[in-house]
Amino acid sequence: MKKLCLALLGAMCALGAYAFDTATLRIKYPNGKLEEKAVKMQDMGNNVYRVKVPVREIPRDALTIDVVADFAKAKKGEDGFYILPDGSYIEFDKDNGSAFSKRLMPIFGAKTPRGTAVGIVKGLDLEFRPFVEVKNGEYSVFPRFDIKAMEVDPYEDLIVDYHKLEGDNATYSGMAREYRKYQLGRGEVKPLKERIKGNKTLEYSANSIYVRIKFATRVRRGVDRKKWADIPMVVQYTFDYGRDVLSRIKKEGMDNVEFCFVGWQKGGHDGPFPDLFPVPEELGGEKGMVETINFGKNLGFQMTSHVNHHDAVKSAKRFCNEDISWDKDGNEYKYTMLPGGQVYYNCFQVVYDRYLDEDLAKLKSLGLNGIQHVDVTTAILPHPCHNPRHPLSRKGQTEYEKKVSQKCIDVFGGYSSEAGFDHIAGVTDYVLYVSWTGNQSPLVKKMVPIWPLVYNGIILNGGPYYATIDAPYSRDNEKFSDSNKSYTYLGSTENRRMKLVEFCGRPSFYYIDYKDLKPMKSMYDEFMKLKHLQLEFLEDHSEIAKDVFLSKYSDGSEILFNYSDKPYKYRSETIEPMKYKLYKPSFFHRTFGGLF
Repeated sequence: MKKLCLALLGAMCALGAYAFDTATLRIKYPNGKLEEKAVKMQDMGNNVYRVKVPVREIPRDALTIDVVADFAKAKKGEDGFYILPDGSYIEFDKDNGSAFSKRLMPIFGAKTPRGTAVGIVKGLDLEFRPFVEVKNGEYSVFPRFDIKAMEVDPYEDLIVDYHKLEGDNATYSGMAREYRKYQLGRGEVKPLKERIKGNKTLEYSANSIYVRIKFATRVRRGVDRKKWADIPMVVQYTFDYGRDVLSRIKKEGMDNVEFCFVGWQKGGHDGPFPDLFPVPEELGGEKGMVETINFGKNLGFQMTSHVNHHDAVKSAKRFCNEDISWDKDGNEYKYTMLPGGQVYYNCFQVVYDRYLDEDLAKLKSLGLNGIQHVDVTTAILPHPCHNPRHPLSRKGQTEYEKKVSQKCIDVFGGYSSEAGFDHIAGVTDYVLYVSWTGNQSPLVKKMVPIWPLVYNGIILNGGPYYATIDAPYSRDNEKFSDSNKSYTYLGSTENRRMKLVEFCGRPSFYYIDYKDLKPMKSMYDEFMKLKHLQLEFLEDHSEIAKDVFLSKYSDGSEILFNYSDKPYKYRSETIEPMKYKLYKPSFFHRTFGGLF
């Protein structure tokens, strides 16, 4: 009987009659063999349909497993779209091509003539990548599980749930809302409004701009990567200069600022981690750093520091081969090359057990009072560790990353990191940017704010892309390495400023020299009018005319963004090109909520 049902499903697919609750498993093996299995989804109730492969049935010798829902297949020319977790919006207008997204969130979405749903990966969610493929006008979107790349035996069931959406929810905003509901409903995350109660540090962060200064670094432009370890530390700014910047920021009328020391530690930025101390005397030493911390606090600012738990370098005094992660072959697990030398993956179990208490106590003794910033952690997925003293799967590493983050929260009131990977969303308060750049695939029609639709009102963000750092400043006179061309992404200053607001960003500054504070002050003034929206959910975002977008917030506020080259009229007002307009909630909405 089972074979007959599978045969009928296969026949239906071949004839183009797609049922919403059917899918195909495509299992690829290292020798090139491809096995396809038609499956019937399990009806979980509440319009949720599940594809599940029990852990015992996952082929251990598989290279990858794709889960392709039949309703999500489409043909060129059909109405609908796909959504990837980086915000890629893909219509069905190409003959061939492919696109994929980093796993910022374990979701993807499809709207086709056969139905609309957001797919949420709930089992082995750290082991997949979202893909779109187009072959001869035939579209498919699916999660690809990298079984071999797990490097460990599968540790849980493979589960993909398709949450069917209808009516007004059958939009990309509806897809994001559904995932947000899932995250909130299972207690993985809590709204900022709840978390700032009794937490003055986090409340301050939500109402402030973010200013970073890289005090010391190693200039790597034009230097062969193999020689980076020999690059001497260069002092960009001293702590005296930091106090001057803080003083001038205050005099400009910017009262709400969280200030982050970067490159303050031993060896400067990207130095020999896990070592942090001593503070370089060239900068002013520990004494100068403490003086600057106290100076900033006396001005009413929050003061924090940038550290790194992810990297380990052999030149570090605290480096120990037995502490770091090993690869599956028993070698030291290499990561990248930085000015401090060859970098190896730290094991977060060791970070938590051995280094963290000592480091946090020392940082606290300096007088720091802002939410602690930790580089890298939310910019990539965790890696497996094969060191027999502390072996961990990606899931095991994630659990220790959460423990590290929670301890930072316990000591400093909050935790911030680099980018928008949400595997530790429940213990993340701010990310410097969400994604490196927009998706460059020719399939992508536009980028939409999926991450803010999920997480605004839950996690603060410094903007959608690396380029929205220093948003109001010109890039014309800046020099950056090839790896930082993403800093010039989005083109004009006006475009970057608009994107920062459209994607619910908290203005964040880093690479400027802080000599001219006027652009910062103008962005600060804009943010002060919008900062209350950091605590609200972004409920809806849509393109209401060509290059004109409307955002709606949970408090009833609306913002109209006009990216077109013509004025646009909305609510009896005209919004000029490359401008936006905030519409505050009506009296009836403020009084009666969603009834009006």
